[in-house]
Amino acid sequence: MENGSKQIRSKSLTGGTKERSRASTASRRTSGEDAPEIPKRQDPSKVVWPQKLLLASPRGFCAGVRRAIDALNRLVEAHPRQTIYCFHQIVHNTYVVSEFESKGVKFVNSLEEVPENSIIVFSSHGVSPQVRQQAEKKKLKTIDATCPFVTKTHLEVKKYASEGDKIIYIGQSHHDEAVGATGEAPESTVIVQTPEEIEALEISPSQKVALVTQTTLSFDETEGLRQALKSKYPHLIEPSHSDICMATQNRQNGVKELVQSGAKVVIVLGSANSSNSNKLKKVAEKMGVKAVLIDEISELDLSLIESVECVGLTAGASLPENKITKALEWFKDHGTKTIEEILVADESSISLPTVDTHQPSKA
Repeated sequence: MENGSKQIRSKSLTGGTKERSRASTASRRTSGEDAPEIPKRQDPSKVVWPQKLLLASPRGFCAGVRRAIDALNRLVEAHPRQTIYCFHQIVHNTYVVSEFESKGVKFVNSLEEVPENSIIVFSSHGVSPQVRQQAEKKKLKTIDATCPFVTKTHLEVKKYASEGDKIIYIGQSHHDEAVGATGEAPESTVIVQTPEEIEALEISPSQKVALVTQTTLSFDETEGLRQALKSKYPHLIEPSHSDICMATQNRQNGVKELVQSGAKVVIVLGSANSSNSNKLKKVAEKMGVKAVLIDEISELDLSLIESVECVGLTAGASLPENKITKALEWFKDHGTKTIEEILVADESSISLPTVDTHQPSKA
């Protein structure tokens, strides 16, 4: 992440654009847990409604998610009479998964559930070599929708392992992405997520140690773990560029700008099993404001925005834009007068190679 000042663009959705210089997104490490509890009151007509809504940009679908969803949609259209299988959820969003299920797609957690010679899509989170080998044995036709940023971490694990390094992977051991990446060299890899786990590591001083990180984590959290590793292993080998993907960082920076621009509550739209969505909520909380993660705006506990003058809204990288549009309309319909978009980065130029779905390959 760059240090120093930067230009943040703010745009009213009723017109007008302005730019302001803001200091680097150094967050205030205070806790919002001591804020007074607000009595629940779920009738919108009785709520003193926020007058201003700040909308983070970028938000919602990232390039990798859009790429994976597009690939699965094209497969469904190309094979209307054939069941398309997907290994794990294509992205971690309940709405997206439900939409595909309504089109006949079957999401599986084991290839044992997939008949031989079927078409199987590997989700955006990637899979281990063991899964690919199992697919080959079952003569499955595979489409690989792994996000290229995730593929980068797979290549790093393979490279470090081939050079005899011990790999420390910062990530969530249960997450599909972590399982796939560390599966490239399970005997050479150890997963850590806390300072205590780093302290407990016992690696020979003569052993070379390399670092790989899950792409959807919070920069602030992983930076502390990275520094702890560098302190313990001064010769720690690191990738030339951070593993945390640009879209993840942009959305986290967006949350920081929402708070620094006056939001007292931050609403994150996304699913509970979405790692990057959960991190957005945590970023807001660490800056001292209340935050909530919900699948869609109708789930919002109105007590959170009762008498709050300014509210922030963002979305995880796997949430469709129509869910955000619905949320904006919901606020407008209930009396929010000003909606202002806070732009921290322009992702319009990000382009990823399209997944080839025309010739499914045998694994």
